[in-house]
Amino acid sequence: MNSRGRYKIGIFDSGLGGLSVLRTLWKETSNIDYIYFGDLVHSPYGQKSKQKVIELSKNAFEYLIEKDCEAVLFACNTATSAAADFLRNQHSIPIFGMEPAIKPALVENHGVKIAVFATELTLKEEKFKNLVSGLTKGSEVLPVPCEGLAKLIDSDRWEDAWDFLDTKIKMVLPETEIIVLGCTHYVFLRERIQYHYPNLKVYDGNFGTSLHMKKILQLPDGSKENKNQLDILLNTSESDYVHLAGRIAKTITPNHTLSLINTTIGKLHV
Repeated sequence: MNSRGRYKIGIFDSGLGGLSVLRTLWKETSNIDYIYFGDLVHSPYGQKSKQKVIELSKNAFEYLIEKDCEAVLFACNTATSAAADFLRNQHSIPIFGMEPAIKPALVENHGVKIAVFATELTLKEEKFKNLVSGLTKGSEVLPVPCEGLAKLIDSDRWEDAWDFLDTKIKMVLPETEIIVLGCTHYVFLRERIQYHYPNLKVYDGNFGTSLHMKKILQLPDGSKENKNQLDILLNTSESDYVHLAGRIAKTITPNHTLSLINTTIGKLHV
């Protein structure tokens, strides 16, 4: 904790999807300084090589450490799969990550087929393969790659994003009515999924990750008089991202700072 007795926690994503996790964390905690770093200049990560994702994740992590963060959440399933363990082996501060919520889905639905919507890299990585190999007998996972969906969401093309996702959902409906959203970006469409498909069971990892962080770090409970603070730093020169990030941030807290930055030359004023 810092001199004010507050934790400073960094949250990193390739884009804006991690704000969906932050929204959950915000409700569950109080008296925390959050710094959100969106690496939009390099997004999306899903189609990049594992080595490139490790490099970008390392840069983002080190940037947050320079900002005096005492714990970091990789709020990106792709970055978690490729880089979290690599960085844990190099650093002692707590590093948290995301993984598709396959286990919670199976706990409530034994011996069934589950569709997992995620990026290609997440679905190819060893972490995902290990999750699948540990399934209970009779259970089955249907991988559904959704390349391009996160970028549509970051670009504020949410109607196009919905059309994309809706097509994928229709493809799996003959086989299952249980889906896992394996990317934090996709969670922004969860309410729309449940509106159009009320019989679908939809899972994501945001709540479980938030509770896990809260338990491990022993963070204060959320309260009506929430005293969290939020700085949002977007690594891009495109100011259009600010409008969407600002709209999302207002659903978390009206009191936040939001800036465009360039991690090479320093902060740009917006």
